[in-house]
Amino acid sequence: MPNNQFMHPRNIYRKPPAFKELAVKYPEFNKYASVGLNGKIIFDFNNQDGVRLLTTILLKKDFDLDVELPVGRLVPTVPLRLNYLLWIEDLFNLNYDNTKKIKGIDIGTGSSCIYPLLAAKQFQWSMVGTDINKEAVQNAIQNVEKNNLQHLIQVLEVSEWERLLPVAVDEHYDFCMCNPPFHSFSNLNSSDDEADSVVGITSEMYTMGGEVDFIKKMIQESEILQNSISIYTTMVGYKASLDPLKNELKAIGACTIAEAGFFQGRNARWGLAWTFQPDIKLKDFLPNKEYQKEKLKLRPPASFKIPESYDSTTALAKLTELLDSLKLSITILKSKIHENILYQADIQAYENTWTHQRRKRRMEKRLADCKRQKTNDSCSHIASNDERVNQHLETTGNAKPLFVATLVLRKSDNTILIDMLHLDGNRDNSYQVFQFFKNRFI
Repeated sequence: MPNNQFMHPRNIYRKPPAFKELAVKYPEFNKYASVGLNGKIIFDFNNQDGVRLLTTILLKKDFDLDVELPVGRLVPTVPLRLNYLLWIEDLFNLNYDNTKKIKGIDIGTGSSCIYPLLAAKQFQWSMVGTDINKEAVQNAIQNVEKNNLQHLIQVLEVSEWERLLPVAVDEHYDFCMCNPPFHSFSNLNSSDDEADSVVGITSEMYTMGGEVDFIKKMIQESEILQNSISIYTTMVGYKASLDPLKNELKAIGACTIAEAGFFQGRNARWGLAWTFQPDIKLKDFLPNKEYQKEKLKLRPPASFKIPESYDSTTALAKLTELLDSLKLSITILKSKIHENILYQADIQAYENTWTHQRRKRRMEKRLADCKRQKTNDSCSHIASNDERVNQHLETTGNAKPLFVATLVLRKSDNTILIDMLHLDGNRDNSYQVFQFFKNRFI
Protein backbone atom coordinates (compact mmCIF):
# COMPACT_ATOMS: atom_id res chain seq x y z
CA MET A 1 0.00 0.00 0.00
CA PRO A 2 1.65 3.27 -1.04
CA ASN A 3 2.31 5.61 1.87
CA ASN A 4 0.85 8.47 -0.20
CA GLN A 5 -2.52 7.08 0.82
CA PHE A 6 -1.62 7.83 4.44
CA MET A 7 -0.72 11.47 3.81
CA HIS A 8 -2.83 14.14 5.44
CA PRO A 9 -6.16 14.39 3.56
CA ARG A 10 -5.46 18.05 2.67
CA ASN A 11 -1.92 17.37 1.48
CA ILE A 12 -1.81 18.22 -2.23
CA TYR A 13 0.91 15.59 -2.74
CA ARG A 14 -1.42 12.67 -2.03
CA LYS A 15 -1.53 12.77 -5.80
CA PRO A 16 2.16 12.66 -6.85
CA PRO A 17 3.53 15.52 -8.97
CA ALA A 18 3.04 15.10 -12.74
CA PHE A 19 6.68 14.62 -13.73
CA LYS A 20 5.82 14.77 -17.43
CA GLU A 21 4.39 18.25 -16.99
CA LEU A 22 7.39 19.32 -14.91
CA ALA A 23 9.74 18.08 -17.64
CA VAL A 24 7.96 20.24 -20.20
CA LYS A 25 7.64 23.36 -18.05
CA TYR A 26 11.10 23.17 -16.43
CA PRO A 27 13.70 21.96 -18.99
CA GLU A 28 16.41 21.70 -16.29
CA PHE A 29 14.30 18.96 -14.66
CA ASN A 30 15.09 16.62 -17.59
CA LYS A 31 18.70 16.33 -16.42
CA TYR A 32 17.52 14.16 -13.52
CA ALA A 33 14.67 12.32 -15.25
CA SER A 34 14.39 9.56 -17.83
CA VAL A 35 11.60 7.92 -19.78
CA GLY A 36 10.71 4.35 -18.86
CA LEU A 37 9.61 1.62 -21.26
CA ASN A 38 5.99 2.40 -20.37
CA GLY A 39 6.47 6.03 -21.39
CA LYS A 40 6.36 7.34 -17.81
CA ILE A 41 8.92 9.78 -16.47
CA ILE A 42 11.27 8.25 -13.88
CA PHE A 43 12.92 10.67 -11.44
CA ASP A 44 16.21 9.88 -9.70
CA PHE A 45 15.45 10.52 -6.01
CA ASN A 46 18.95 9.40 -5.05
CA ASN A 47 20.55 12.37 -6.78
CA GLN A 48 20.87 15.21 -4.23
CA ASP A 49 21.11 17.89 -6.92
CA GLY A 50 17.96 16.53 -8.53
CA VAL A 51 16.07 16.47 -5.21
CA ARG A 52 17.19 20.04 -4.54
CA LEU A 53 15.89 21.14 -7.94
CA LEU A 54 12.60 19.26 -7.50
CA THR A 55 12.06 20.91 -4.10
CA THR A 56 12.63 24.42 -5.48
CA ILE A 57 10.32 23.67 -8.43
CA LEU A 58 7.49 22.41 -6.20
CA LEU A 59 7.81 25.36 -3.82
CA LYS A 60 7.57 27.77 -6.74
CA LYS A 61 4.84 25.96 -8.67
CA ASP A 62 2.57 25.07 -5.75
CA PHE A 63 3.21 27.90 -3.26
CA ASP A 64 4.75 30.69 -5.32
CA LEU A 65 7.84 30.61 -3.10
CA ASP A 66 11.34 31.38 -4.45
CA VAL A 67 13.70 29.45 -2.16
CA GLU A 68 17.47 29.16 -2.32
CA LEU A 69 18.71 25.77 -1.07
CA PRO A 70 22.50 25.92 -0.57
CA VAL A 71 24.63 22.96 -1.62
CA GLY A 72 25.80 20.93 1.37
CA ARG A 73 22.73 21.68 3.46
CA LEU A 74 19.74 19.48 4.23
CA VAL A 75 17.22 19.53 1.39
CA PRO A 76 13.71 19.58 2.89
CA THR A 77 11.11 17.32 1.29
CA VAL A 78 7.95 19.36 0.81
CA PRO A 79 5.28 16.64 1.34
CA LEU A 80 6.64 15.79 4.81
CA ARG A 81 6.83 19.44 5.90
CA LEU A 82 3.30 20.03 4.68
CA ASN A 83 2.02 16.97 6.56
CA TYR A 84 3.45 18.38 9.81
CA LEU A 85 1.96 21.85 9.28
CA LEU A 86 -1.46 20.47 8.34
CA TRP A 87 -1.56 18.50 11.58
CA ILE A 88 -0.78 21.66 13.54
CA GLU A 89 -3.58 23.41 11.63
CA ASP A 90 -5.92 20.58 12.71
CA LEU A 91 -5.01 21.25 16.34
CA PHE A 92 -5.84 24.93 15.91
CA ASN A 93 -9.16 24.07 14.27
CA LEU A 94 -10.06 22.12 17.42
CA ASN A 95 -9.48 25.15 19.62
CA TYR A 96 -9.88 28.41 17.68
CA ASP A 97 -12.03 29.94 14.97
CA ASN A 98 -10.42 30.97 11.70
CA THR A 99 -10.20 34.63 12.71
CA LYS A 100 -7.48 34.06 15.32
CA LYS A 101 -4.02 35.30 14.33
CA ILE A 102 -1.55 32.50 14.96
CA LYS A 103 2.02 33.03 16.11
CA GLY A 104 4.55 30.20 16.20
CA ILE A 105 8.21 29.46 16.70
CA ASP A 106 10.30 27.04 14.60
CA ILE A 107 13.33 25.58 16.41
CA GLY A 108 16.22 24.97 14.01
CA THR A 109 14.68 26.59 10.96
CA GLY A 110 17.68 25.82 8.73
CA SER A 111 18.94 27.53 5.58
CA SER A 112 15.71 26.99 3.71
CA CYS A 113 13.46 28.44 6.43
CA ILE A 114 10.95 26.00 4.97
CA TYR A 115 8.46 25.82 7.85
CA PRO A 116 8.07 29.58 8.42
CA LEU A 117 7.83 30.19 4.66
CA LEU A 118 5.11 27.57 4.18
CA ALA A 119 3.29 28.61 7.37
CA ALA A 120 3.26 32.28 6.36
CA LYS A 121 2.39 31.69 2.71
CA GLN A 122 -0.17 28.92 3.15
CA PHE A 123 -1.78 29.83 6.49
CA GLN A 124 -0.77 33.48 7.08
CA TRP A 125 0.76 32.61 10.44
CA SER A 126 3.37 34.86 12.06
CA MET A 127 6.58 32.90 12.62
CA VAL A 128 9.91 33.17 14.41
CA GLY A 129 12.62 30.83 13.12
CA THR A 130 15.77 30.13 15.15
CA ASP A 131 19.07 28.50 14.26
CA ILE A 132 22.54 28.16 15.79
CA ASN A 133 24.37 28.39 12.45
CA LYS A 134 25.25 31.90 11.26
CA GLU A 135 25.30 30.96 7.56
CA ALA A 136 21.96 29.18 7.87
CA VAL A 137 20.44 32.26 9.50
CA GLN A 138 21.77 34.54 6.75
CA ASN A 139 20.42 32.28 4.01
CA ALA A 140 17.07 31.97 5.78
CA ILE A 141 16.77 35.76 6.04
CA GLN A 142 17.52 36.05 2.32
CA ASN A 143 14.76 33.55 1.53
CA VAL A 144 12.32 35.53 3.66
CA GLU A 145 13.26 38.81 1.97
CA LYS A 146 13.17 37.27 -1.51
CA ASN A 147 9.52 36.35 -0.89
CA ASN A 148 8.60 39.68 0.80
CA LEU A 149 7.47 37.95 3.99
CA GLN A 150 9.39 40.08 6.50
CA HIS A 151 6.10 41.25 8.01
CA LEU A 152 5.28 37.66 9.02
CA ILE A 153 8.68 36.00 9.58
CA GLN A 154 11.59 36.86 11.87
CA VAL A 155 14.79 34.78 11.89
CA LEU A 156 17.00 34.72 14.99
CA GLU A 157 20.51 33.38 15.55
CA VAL A 158 20.75 31.61 18.91
CA SER A 159 23.54 29.89 20.83
CA GLU A 160 23.52 26.11 21.15
CA TRP A 161 24.44 26.58 24.83
CA GLU A 162 21.33 28.63 25.53
CA ARG A 163 17.67 27.63 25.59
CA LEU A 164 16.07 25.92 22.62
CA LEU A 165 12.97 28.06 23.19
CA PRO A 166 14.04 31.73 23.42
CA VAL A 167 10.74 32.95 24.85
CA ALA A 168 10.77 36.10 27.00
CA VAL A 169 8.76 36.37 30.21
CA ASP A 170 6.09 38.57 28.64
CA GLU A 171 5.94 36.69 25.32
CA HIS A 172 3.31 34.17 24.22
CA TYR A 173 3.27 31.81 21.24
CA ASP A 174 0.35 29.72 20.07
CA PHE A 175 2.67 26.86 19.15
CA CYS A 176 6.23 25.75 18.65
CA MET A 177 7.54 23.22 16.17
CA CYS A 178 10.83 21.45 15.69
CA ASN A 179 12.52 19.17 13.17
CA PRO A 180 15.30 17.93 15.48
CA PRO A 181 18.55 16.20 14.57
CA PHE A 182 17.32 12.61 14.61
CA HIS A 183 20.60 10.71 14.90
CA SER A 184 23.14 10.25 17.65
CA PHE A 185 26.84 10.74 16.92
CA SER A 186 27.28 7.10 17.97
CA ASN A 187 25.09 6.20 14.97
CA LEU A 188 26.87 8.41 12.46
CA ASN A 189 26.51 5.97 9.58
CA SER A 190 22.83 5.17 10.18
CA SER A 191 20.63 4.62 7.16
CA ASP A 192 17.74 7.02 6.71
CA ASP A 193 15.62 7.57 3.63
CA GLU A 194 15.86 11.34 3.77
CA ALA A 195 19.54 11.25 4.71
CA ASP A 196 20.31 8.87 1.87
CA SER A 197 19.09 11.26 -0.81
CA VAL A 198 20.39 14.53 0.60
CA VAL A 199 23.46 15.95 2.28
CA GLY A 200 23.17 18.02 5.43
CA ILE A 201 25.78 19.41 7.77
CA THR A 202 26.35 17.36 10.90
CA SER A 203 24.40 19.62 13.28
CA GLU A 204 21.30 19.32 11.11
CA MET A 205 21.16 15.53 11.41
CA TYR A 206 23.26 14.48 14.43
CA THR A 207 23.35 15.50 18.08
CA MET A 208 24.71 14.15 21.35
CA GLY A 209 22.28 11.55 22.67
CA GLY A 210 20.22 11.63 19.48
CA GLU A 211 16.71 13.01 19.18
CA VAL A 212 15.52 11.66 22.53
CA ASP A 213 18.00 13.78 24.52
CA PHE A 214 17.39 16.78 22.26
CA ILE A 215 13.60 16.62 22.66
CA LYS A 216 13.91 15.90 26.39
CA LYS A 217 15.72 19.23 26.70
CA MET A 218 12.82 20.86 24.87
CA ILE A 219 10.38 19.10 27.24
CA GLN A 220 12.30 20.32 30.30
CA GLU A 221 12.16 23.89 29.00
CA SER A 222 8.43 23.54 28.36
CA GLU A 223 7.94 22.57 32.01
CA ILE A 224 9.43 25.97 32.93
CA LEU A 225 7.63 27.99 30.24
CA GLN A 226 4.28 26.22 30.78
CA ASN A 227 1.52 28.35 29.21
CA SER A 228 3.91 30.76 27.48
CA ILE A 229 3.38 28.40 24.53
CA SER A 230 -0.11 26.97 24.16
CA ILE A 231 0.78 23.90 22.10
CA TYR A 232 4.27 22.38 22.02
CA THR A 233 5.05 20.11 19.06
CA THR A 234 8.03 18.29 17.63
CA MET A 235 8.75 15.85 14.86
CA VAL A 236 10.24 12.47 15.81
CA GLY A 237 12.43 10.46 13.46
CA TYR A 238 12.40 7.07 15.17
CA LYS A 239 9.17 5.41 16.30
CA ALA A 240 11.08 3.82 19.19
CA SER A 241 11.66 7.33 20.58
CA LEU A 242 7.95 7.94 21.20
CA ASP A 243 7.47 5.92 24.39
CA PRO A 244 10.39 7.41 26.39
CA LEU A 245 9.35 10.90 25.30
CA LYS A 246 5.71 10.35 26.25
CA ASN A 247 6.84 8.99 29.62
CA GLU A 248 8.88 12.16 30.14
CA LEU A 249 5.84 14.30 29.31
CA LYS A 250 3.67 12.39 31.78
CA ALA A 251 6.35 12.82 34.44
CA ILE A 252 6.32 16.62 34.13
CA GLY A 253 2.52 16.77 34.26
CA ALA A 254 1.53 17.68 30.70
CA CYS A 255 -2.27 17.96 30.60
CA THR A 256 -2.75 16.34 27.20
CA ILE A 257 -0.44 14.50 24.81
CA ALA A 258 -1.14 13.72 21.16
CA GLU A 259 0.73 11.67 18.56
CA ALA A 260 0.88 11.90 14.78
CA GLY A 261 2.14 9.74 11.94
CA PHE A 262 3.51 11.41 8.81
CA PHE A 263 3.73 9.07 5.84
CA GLN A 264 4.98 10.08 2.42
CA GLY A 265 6.48 7.89 -0.28
CA ARG A 266 8.78 5.38 1.42
CA ASN A 267 9.50 7.79 4.26
CA ALA A 268 7.79 7.86 7.67
CA ARG A 269 8.11 10.29 10.57
CA TRP A 270 6.11 10.86 13.74
CA GLY A 271 4.96 13.87 15.72
CA LEU A 272 4.31 14.69 19.38
CA ALA A 273 2.19 17.52 20.76
CA TRP A 274 1.55 18.48 24.38
CA THR A 275 0.01 21.28 26.40
CA PHE A 276 -0.22 22.48 30.00
CA GLN A 277 -3.55 24.21 29.43
CA PRO A 278 -6.61 22.13 30.44
CA ASP A 279 -8.84 23.97 27.96
CA ILE A 280 -6.64 23.13 24.95
CA LYS A 281 -7.77 20.09 22.97
CA LEU A 282 -5.30 17.85 21.16
CA LYS A 283 -6.00 15.00 18.77
CA ASP A 284 -3.97 12.08 17.41
CA PHE A 285 -3.40 11.87 13.67
CA LEU A 286 -2.56 8.24 12.85
CA PRO A 287 -3.90 7.53 9.36
CA ASN A 288 -2.21 4.12 9.11
CA LYS A 289 -4.01 2.90 12.25
CA GLU A 290 -7.29 4.36 11.02
CA TYR A 291 -6.79 2.49 7.77
CA GLN A 292 -6.27 -0.78 9.63
CA LYS A 293 -9.39 -0.14 11.72
CA GLU A 294 -11.41 0.36 8.55
CA LYS A 295 -10.06 -2.89 7.13
CA LEU A 296 -11.01 -4.66 10.34
CA LYS A 297 -14.58 -3.47 9.85
CA LEU A 298 -14.78 -4.92 6.35
CA ARG A 299 -14.61 -8.62 7.26
CA PRO A 300 -14.32 -10.43 10.60
CA PRO A 301 -11.27 -12.64 11.21
CA ALA A 302 -11.34 -16.38 10.55
CA SER A 303 -11.24 -18.25 13.83
CA PHE A 304 -11.00 -21.77 15.20
CA LYS A 305 -10.96 -23.35 18.65
CA ILE A 306 -7.86 -25.27 19.72
CA PRO A 307 -8.49 -28.76 21.22
CA GLU A 308 -8.77 -28.92 25.01
CA SER A 309 -5.64 -31.07 25.16
CA TYR A 310 -3.62 -27.86 24.71
CA ASP A 311 -3.02 -25.34 27.45
CA SER A 312 -1.65 -21.80 26.96
CA THR A 313 2.00 -22.91 27.04
CA THR A 314 1.69 -25.89 24.70
CA ALA A 315 -0.57 -24.00 22.29
CA LEU A 316 1.96 -21.17 22.02
CA ALA A 317 4.82 -23.64 21.55
CA LYS A 318 2.91 -25.43 18.78
CA LEU A 319 2.03 -22.19 17.02
CA THR A 320 5.66 -21.03 17.21
CA GLU A 321 6.80 -24.34 15.70
CA LEU A 322 4.31 -23.99 12.81
CA LEU A 323 5.33 -20.39 12.12
CA ASP A 324 8.99 -21.41 12.02
CA SER A 325 8.21 -24.17 9.53
CA LEU A 326 6.50 -21.72 7.15
CA LYS A 327 9.40 -19.23 7.05
CA LEU A 328 7.08 -16.25 7.32
CA SER A 329 8.12 -12.66 7.98
CA ILE A 330 6.81 -11.97 11.48
CA THR A 331 6.35 -8.69 13.37
CA ILE A 332 5.27 -9.43 16.95
CA LEU A 333 2.72 -6.97 18.31
CA LYS A 334 2.65 -6.37 22.05
CA SER A 335 -0.86 -5.86 23.40
CA LYS A 336 -1.08 -3.67 26.48
CA ILE A 337 -4.87 -3.80 26.59
CA HIS A 338 -6.02 -7.43 26.49
CA GLU A 339 -4.31 -9.68 29.02
CA ASN A 340 -5.99 -12.72 27.46
CA ILE A 341 -3.99 -12.31 24.25
CA LEU A 342 -1.20 -14.88 24.39
CA TYR A 343 0.41 -13.99 21.07
CA GLN A 344 -0.25 -11.38 18.40
CA ALA A 345 1.74 -10.73 15.23
CA ASP A 346 1.54 -9.42 11.70
CA ILE A 347 2.66 -12.11 9.28
CA GLN A 348 3.78 -11.77 5.67
CA ALA A 349 4.53 -14.53 3.19
CA TYR A 350 7.02 -13.98 0.38
CA GLU A 351 6.96 -17.57 -0.90
CA ASN A 352 4.50 -20.43 -0.83
CA THR A 353 5.81 -22.74 1.89
CA TRP A 354 2.50 -24.23 3.02
CA THR A 355 1.74 -26.38 -0.05
CA HIS A 356 3.65 -29.63 -0.67
CA GLN A 357 3.91 -30.04 3.09
CA ARG A 358 2.74 -33.63 2.90
CA ARG A 359 5.25 -34.44 0.16
CA LYS A 360 8.04 -32.80 2.14
CA ARG A 361 7.18 -34.79 5.26
CA ARG A 362 7.08 -37.98 3.19
CA MET A 363 10.50 -37.20 1.71
CA GLU A 364 11.92 -36.44 5.14
CA LYS A 365 10.57 -39.74 6.49
CA ARG A 366 12.03 -41.72 3.61
CA LEU A 367 15.39 -39.97 4.01
CA ALA A 368 15.36 -40.81 7.71
CA ASP A 369 14.56 -44.45 6.91
CA CYS A 370 17.38 -44.53 4.35
CA LYS A 371 19.87 -43.19 6.83
CA ARG A 372 18.90 -45.89 9.27
CA GLN A 373 19.29 -48.55 6.57
CA LYS A 374 22.44 -46.89 5.17
CA THR A 375 21.22 -47.19 1.59
CA ASN A 376 23.05 -44.19 0.21
CA ASP A 377 22.08 -44.62 -3.45
CA SER A 378 18.39 -44.64 -2.68
CA CYS A 379 18.79 -41.70 -0.31
CA SER A 380 20.51 -39.56 -2.91
CA HIS A 381 17.68 -40.30 -5.36
CA ILE A 382 15.08 -39.21 -2.84
CA ALA A 383 17.12 -36.15 -1.88
CA SER A 384 17.22 -35.03 -5.51
CA ASN A 385 13.42 -35.22 -5.63
CA ASP A 386 13.22 -33.21 -2.42
CA GLU A 387 15.55 -30.58 -3.88
CA ARG A 388 13.23 -30.18 -6.89
CA VAL A 389 10.34 -29.49 -4.51
CA ASN A 390 12.41 -26.93 -2.62
CA GLN A 391 13.48 -25.29 -5.88
CA HIS A 392 9.82 -24.97 -6.82
CA LEU A 393 9.12 -23.28 -3.51
CA GLU A 394 12.01 -20.86 -3.94
CA THR A 395 10.80 -19.76 -7.38
CA THR A 396 7.56 -18.60 -5.80
CA GLY A 397 9.45 -15.90 -3.88
CA ASN A 398 8.38 -12.33 -4.63
CA ALA A 399 9.52 -8.87 -3.59
CA LYS A 400 5.88 -8.10 -2.78
CA PRO A 401 4.20 -10.21 -0.06
CA LEU A 402 1.83 -12.90 -1.27
CA PHE A 403 -0.39 -11.89 1.62
CA VAL A 404 -0.37 -9.94 4.88
CA ALA A 405 -2.44 -10.96 7.90
CA THR A 406 -2.71 -10.50 11.64
CA LEU A 407 -2.49 -13.69 13.70
CA VAL A 408 -3.78 -13.85 17.29
CA LEU A 409 -3.63 -16.62 19.88
CA ARG A 410 -6.04 -15.80 22.70
CA LYS A 411 -7.97 -17.16 25.65
CA SER A 412 -11.70 -16.78 26.09
CA ASP A 413 -12.91 -18.20 29.38
CA ASN A 414 -11.51 -21.77 29.33
CA THR A 415 -11.11 -21.89 25.56
CA ILE A 416 -8.00 -21.12 23.48
CA LEU A 417 -8.59 -19.77 19.99
CA ILE A 418 -6.61 -18.69 16.95
CA ASP A 419 -7.85 -15.70 14.94
CA MET A 420 -6.43 -14.74 11.57
CA LEU A 421 -7.39 -11.49 9.86
CA HIS A 422 -6.46 -11.02 6.21
CA LEU A 423 -5.11 -7.50 5.61
CA ASP A 424 -3.64 -7.40 2.11
CA GLY A 425 -2.58 -9.51 -0.87
CA ASN A 426 -4.04 -12.79 -2.10
CA ARG A 427 -6.92 -13.81 0.18
CA ASP A 428 -6.78 -17.43 -1.02
CA ASN A 429 -3.17 -17.76 0.15
CA SER A 430 -4.13 -16.28 3.48
CA TYR A 431 -7.00 -18.77 3.86
CA GLN A 432 -4.72 -21.69 2.92
CA VAL A 433 -2.33 -20.76 5.73
CA PHE A 434 -5.28 -20.46 8.13
CA GLN A 435 -6.33 -23.97 7.13
CA PHE A 436 -2.74 -25.13 7.57
CA PHE A 437 -2.78 -23.97 11.20
CA LYS A 438 -6.22 -25.48 11.79
CA ASN A 439 -5.26 -28.87 10.35
CA ARG A 440 -2.08 -29.06 12.41
CA PHE A 441 -3.86 -28.33 15.67
CA ILE A 442 -6.85 -30.60 15.16
